Amino acid sequence: MIKNILFDIGSVLVLGDPAATAAEFALYSDIPADRFTAGQVFLPGVQLAFERGEVSAEQYYRAFLETSRCRVSFRHFSVIWAKHFVEIPQMTRLGRELAGSLKVFFLSNTNPLHIPALYHLFPGLLFFHGQALSYELGVLKPEPAFYQRALEKLELDPGECLFVDDLADNVAAARQVGMQALRHLDPGRTASGIREVLERQGR
Repeated sequence: MIKNILFDIGSVLVLGDPAATAAEFALYSDIPADRFTAGQVFLPGVQLAFERGEVSAEQYYRAFLETSRCRVSFRHFSVIWAKHFVEIPQMTRLGRELAGSLKVFFLSNTNPLHIPALYHLFPGLLFFHGQALSYELGVLKPEPAFYQRALEKLELDPGECLFVDDLADNVAAARQVGMQALRHLDPGRTASGIREVLERQGR
């Protein structure tokens, strides 16, 4: 029996715009704008370490300054880093509706700068009953340890969980640890898929 709905955050509940983030940072760099790329903001390798909690926000900022050649304070960096997101209102409404009768949790690969900023920008997201985040767990989806640590932290039985994520590998990994899982493609199909699972169980 499904008692818990577990949502990914990025590309499920909110959409980011890496190109817009890079374009804004380019305004503060001495690298010509036509040569400034997203790779100078979202640093390969370092960002994965950031999302695993192995690199602090301040350490990431220092690596970013060296690569991007931007002239911004840590505070200014933090604002731009988390600025270019939009909420997906259909998914917020769905989540709030589900939270009225089920437990709803967020499971996300993310970092400590994005999460507080997103909840400040979009207070409508504050319908969850708990969350398990990669930088706190020390591991990233789709590694099995992510799901195992998330389930332990939230004290959940995988057989009572329905997981929703936009990435096929993350969905497959959730199924391997015993959850039911849906791939999010658009709000309408996700809502229908969740309701179908629940209706099969008499909810």
